[in-house]
Amino acid sequence: MQHGHTVAFKRLAIKSSERSVLIQVSISRAFHRILTFQLVLRRSYNHHASFVKIHRKPYEALQSRIASKPLAGKSVIVTGGSRGVGLFIVEGFVEAGATKIGLTGRDGARLQATTSKLTKAHPGVTFAPYAVDVVDEKGIKAMFSDFGVPDILVNNAGVFPDNGLFLDQDLEKWWNGIGTNVLGTANVTQKYLQAKGNAPGIVLNCSSMASVMRFPLKGWSGYTTSKLAQARIFEFLRFEHPETRFNTIHPGEIETNGFEVSGAPKHDDMTDGKLTGLFFAWAATEEAAWLKDRFLWAEWDINELAGRKEEILEKDLLLTTIDGFNKGF
Repeated sequence: MQHGHTVAFKRLAIKSSERSVLIQVSISRAFHRILTFQLVLRRSYNHHASFVKIHRKPYEALQSRIASKPLAGKSVIVTGGSRGVGLFIVEGFVEAGATKIGLTGRDGARLQATTSKLTKAHPGVTFAPYAVDVVDEKGIKAMFSDFGVPDILVNNAGVFPDNGLFLDQDLEKWWNGIGTNVLGTANVTQKYLQAKGNAPGIVLNCSSMASVMRFPLKGWSGYTTSKLAQARIFEFLRFEHPETRFNTIHPGEIETNGFEVSGAPKHDDMTDGKLTGLFFAWAATEEAAWLKDRFLWAEWDINELAGRKEEILEKDLLLTTIDGFNKGF
């Protein structure tokens, strides 16, 4: 993405003392969307991601924490773990020392192929594949019965429900997509909480910056709605389950099939998926426990986050609210 100013004009008005001349500037819908996304994303990163310094690739501080194997012997389930962001997260937990990892997916053949590759690459880790849809209550309950209660649950499975502008949507498909993201995440989380009882637990939810900040982009109404719903579910569950850590995490801009489906344009400064995987693993460590229940961004510098610990806790930052309110109510 080029730095500087990118502005898409639909109309340019030129006024003189005698008359006003309206010049129509025609920009294709697709090109306008790309320009708008680039402008919004640049503003998002410049003003919001800069809460602390950001990284696009793995960096020494994060790598050194994970190299110490802080999750040695831990177990984890990653939904949607057979490809894309989910697979990066699985590999991040492997590097952090997890020894038993379950991964779900709807495509049984792909899931089995991924599991075989992981098992060959990491013989000291047990990988358990589950070909199940996250909205399938009986299937998810059976998964936890077979796998056992993991130390960590990562809700990553999801879809991009939008297909153009809201007025053009097939609302049944649009709503079904939202249902997968919201109901599916709620289903897996509920079954996990039921299985573990009052024991401590960790739930990490793969979300999007688009859900919790100004993001004036057309064609994203269903996706952002579903991701905001996820965030609010976890913010309320923290009161019902104080023994459990809930975090909603934006993974960054990773070049995956999901990113392509969203219509977002690729650029020269994409996020390295390995960074995302390592950050998710770090978020499940004891070092990150003080960030319990908050929104996190996988590109954020973990040392600078720690430097703002007192401010974050005192002002109750990184939780959803409306501008003008202070710490909710």
